[in-house]
Amino acid sequence: MQIPILYHDESIIVVSKPPKLLVHRTELANDSVFLLQTLSQQVDKYLYPIHRIDRAASGAIAFALTSEDAKLLQESLQSITTRKEYIAFVRGSTPEEWTMERELTNDKGTKQQACTHFRKISEFFRCSLVAARISTGRKHQIRRHLARSAHQIVGDTSYGKGKINRFFRAEYGLPRLCLHAKWLEFKHPRSEKIVKIDAPLADDFRSFLLRLPECDHKIIDSL
Repeated sequence: MQIPILYHDESIIVVSKPPKLLVHRTELANDSVFLLQTLSQQVDKYLYPIHRIDRAASGAIAFALTSEDAKLLQESLQSITTRKEYIAFVRGSTPEEWTMERELTNDKGTKQQACTHFRKISEFFRCSLVAARISTGRKHQIRRHLARSAHQIVGDTSYGKGKINRFFRAEYGLPRLCLHAKWLEFKHPRSEKIVKIDAPLADDFRSFLLRLPECDHKIIDSL
């Protein structure tokens, strides 16, 4: 497996994670292939994970090449000036823009502040394509906030609608959770220049959208 590299220098590397691939090994996973180990072998360097993307999701994710860079990059990605924005295909007609500020409970039962801003990109076939920008990084934040908004992500087997997922899977070959980490902008931990990442929409996600009735191909091709 060859991982698409979006940015690479002596301090950090940003890649586009393929869907259905775990970022790194966990005690609960039976997988034999993981993004961290595969990429480390590909570039022949030890890598430090900084953040995560859901297994079923795809898109931009950053790693550091040293422990010091890892600390600095983590601080940079937590800055309020950092842009972490995803593309999601969701059920229903959404508002043009809305913000969800709702606490989310973590695995330890602790409530944590969480904020996501949404804007609609397109609407077709009784669904909406939205951009979701997060200012906090809670587990499944976008998925949970969209579910609370009654606009569940198509293909979400944890917070979504089973009937809708089954329909899209049977009729249009829904491949997986329709969530992609599209834009990542942050201050470089060493040079302090702004790094701007635009991860092209994953092929399986793009192909699924293009199969749907009323889909605006120009908009999808621009992503």
